[in-house]
Amino acid sequence: MNNHRDHIFLWMKDLWNKWRGHLHAKYVKDKPIQHALKNIPKGIDKKEWEWLVKEHFSSESFQARSNRNAANRAKLKMLHHIGSKPIREIIYQKGGKDGNPPDLSTIFFETRKKDNKLVEPETIEKHAQIEEIVQADPSLPSIEIVEKCCGPQTRSHVFGFGGGVKAKDLKGGTSSKAELLSALRSTREENKSLNEENKSLNERLSTLEDEMKEMSKIREFFAAQQSHVPLTTTSPVSTE
Repeated sequence: MNNHRDHIFLWMKDLWNKWRGHLHAKYVKDKPIQHALKNIPKGIDKKEWEWLVKEHFSSESFQARSNRNAANRAKLKMLHHIGSKPIREIIYQKGGKDGNPPDLSTIFFETRKKDNKLVEPETIEKHAQIEEIVQADPSLPSIEIVEKCCGPQTRSHVFGFGGGVKAKDLKGGTSSKAELLSALRSTREENKSLNEENKSLNERLSTLEDEMKEMSKIREFFAAQQSHVPLTTTSPVSTE
């Protein structure tokens, strides 16, 4: 259970970082800070956006990391072409949801194709190498295929699987991948349930707001009526 939790937290962290990166690229990068502060993305609170721009995106540590990452990306070959979509989502869609995840050859092709074909020479060559190993021994664990093609995987992610998947996660073979996909499926179902609950709450809030507006109109109506009623005085009651 803890293992599943760690996988999901890493996956969520990866999505969170990609989302912030998207915000920086679209609303902040190469723009004056005052312009960025005024251009608040839809759905983000003004104070939260000001904190992101001033304290996070403008910090020295972020700038240094951003420049370093840009330099590293410029050196990369065989880039994927799926944008911010997690590779895990590709795995899920290509059979993982049915307990039959695709092999590394399929994952590599699906994440690096352009117009349904591979175009970069290095990518074509690497895919052919992976495909040859997979066809020679279809039962070979993915981590062994990766290490045959790309050497030992000692970093925080495994080549071809995206962020959050480490070598130790794949050492257990097919069973560990199945568990990972099961956890992903559970997370998707939980997110769906939360989204439905959020939608229901928003609908109830909207109804409540409408009712309050109606009550406000009624109060205004009675207040207006009251202001037009003439004041009357009553004579003292005689005690004689």
